[in-house]
Amino acid sequence: MIYDILTETNGLMSVIAKGVKRKKDGLSMQPFKELQLTFTKSSLPLLTKYDVLTSYGKVYKNYMLEGLYFNELIYKFIPRDEPLPSLFSLYRDHLSYMNNGEYESWLILLRFEFFFLKEIGYQLNHVYLENYVVNPNILYFYEYGSGFKEAANVNDNIITISGKCLDNLLEKKFDKIIDVKNTRLIMKKIIKHILGDKDIKSYDILS
Repeated sequence: MIYDILTETNGLMSVIAKGVKRKKDGLSMQPFKELQLTFTKSSLPLLTKYDVLTSYGKVYKNYMLEGLYFNELIYKFIPRDEPLPSLFSLYRDHLSYMNNGEYESWLILLRFEFFFLKEIGYQLNHVYLENYVVNPNILYFYEYGSGFKEAANVNDNIITISGKCLDNLLEKKFDKIIDVKNTRLIMKKIIKHILGDKDIKSYDILS
């Protein structure tokens, strides 16, 4: 079996594992486990030893689709064989977050998308000066490449969220966001725009 793995020191990489079709090994190498790995140095390393450090069983049981979506984002966005310790920490912390609580799917997705975009160099913000105060009583839309702007003229082609929602989003108070549908649509459009011609297959399942 060839596995794609996310490591702290080597980033996203592939290893080949022999004999994992045996029941015990196959179960240990399921998604959403943190492993201590030993492998050879080659273009396609051979896995020689592994130990399970943490098993995020609740993620596997209750949040499988959300977790696979995160995996697909990493697979589509992240260059291979490039150390990305902060992304590794984000992924591990988010697995722990899902494993230790009861959350609605949209909250899990939105939280990860926000921090993932920041990780790949696309931090969400508004276009105004630093001393600008978001007005909770007006609507805002997102302009790709710039940021959130006040929506002077609202039409059906513009996705808007309230100023209160925007403030909660930028302050990372995700559980207080009320405009869930439109906020998620904005995040989805940003991700699709960055990817260009690539598709996110998980969208079809999650929607």
